[in-house]
Amino acid sequence: MAIRRADRARLARLAGPRLREARDAVEDRAKLRNKLCFFRRVALLLAVAEVEPESTCIARRLHEAEAALAAIPDTPELAKADEAYLACLDTRSIDDWQTPRYRPPPRVEEPIKSAIERLMTRYRTDLTDIDLATHSPFELFAWCLSRHGATYDEAANKARKAAEDLLLLIDELPNDPTPDDPARTDLIEEHQ
Repeated sequence: MAIRRADRARLARLAGPRLREARDAVEDRAKLRNKLCFFRRVALLLAVAEVEPESTCIARRLHEAEAALAAIPDTPELAKADEAYLACLDTRSIDDWQTPRYRPPPRVEEPIKSAIERLMTRYRTDLTDIDLATHSPFELFAWCLSRHGATYDEAANKARKAAEDLLLLIDELPNDPTPDDPARTDLIEEHQ
């Protein structure tokens, strides 16, 4: 038995708000995860450049993103479910029940890569001494990359290598606490 077109349109109108609410929640969580990943990446690049991330806006924004994700609470199962939902999301079927409407042509925006390269050139040539505490995360990302190369791809590869080296140096630190380690003395005092 086929569903009449009017009934299909009515059902789609009734289900629309619920579908949009679920989709918006998934997209918000995905945006939070992306922000958190970006802020961690910038904090690592600042550490490679020997700049304390706490002296910039990155630390505050990183803590805010972590707190927002902790408030959800975000679990690996939820992240996998969100990823699967976003992978199968096809918005073309949502407009099937609606009458065709005017859609403006897509706005042509400056690609992110060229904006980063423009800022990188500016930081390499014009602004050598800058106050990092007043810049946005995007500008800090470009500043960090400008320390590693002339183009985005070159700088990204060199920055990735430098970050890996820094993480390897951190991993080589001894995990065993020394007798003078304050954390160890606290544990010894607790067990006595």
